[in-house]
Amino acid sequence: MTFKTFILGLLISFAVPWVAVVVKPFAEMRALEPVYFSDDSGQPSGVYVPRRPGRIATGAAIYAAEGCYLCHTQLIRPTFAGADLGRQGWAGFRPTKENPVDTRRETTPYDYHGEDFAWVGLMRYGPDLSNVGGRVERHVAEGGLDETPAEWFYRHLYAPRAKAGADYYWSACPPQRHHFITQRVHGQGSPDALPVPSPAGTEVVPNARIRALVSYLSSLRKDDQVPAAIDYGPDEAGAPES
Repeated sequence: MTFKTFILGLLISFAVPWVAVVVKPFAEMRALEPVYFSDDSGQPSGVYVPRRPGRIATGAAIYAAEGCYLCHTQLIRPTFAGADLGRQGWAGFRPTKENPVDTRRETTPYDYHGEDFAWVGLMRYGPDLSNVGGRVERHVAEGGLDETPAEWFYRHLYAPRAKAGADYYWSACPPQRHHFITQRVHGQGSPDALPVPSPAGTEVVPNARIRALVSYLSSLRKDDQVPAAIDYGPDEAGAPES
């Protein structure tokens, strides 16, 4: 083997994966084409627009700045690559007697609509967050908790390992207390005050950055209907949950 052949082979071995993993996905995702719903006759009946409420851009930037993507993914893998569709609540929800619609599906490029960068993540030291907004909403509703989903997020981010009544599970998430303000109580106090211990005459409230982050996390959900062209979920709904 000549030196020229060696260098050429080395360049090709690096260039091909780079094109396949970086260039091709970037080219496809930077200008997504509209995807249409189809009626019973197969004719287009509307354009799919992902629902992403809240302060998405600001919240996503804070999500990145705090390094959340280092421990959490936002990627529901295809069936051949993992068992994400079978994990409770990760990819949506199995049909129930109350809601017979199967919302489980794999991740599509449109799930990152509205973000400057797709926070796919690096590893799963913590659970996947693709549907964390939906999971927390259901957890609060089914657990009969006296708080809103946003309040649950605030409490979790302030003290991830603190027990609140019967609601507790172990978490390795680092506390984000630097995003909360301890202030004096004025009158009846702030309606946004957290139910956490604080010095006498004071209360703990979230600042603007943590509000944006919680708004972003609450927007991460897989409960919207997608066109058949990008619905890679299970073909059969299976038995409803009891």
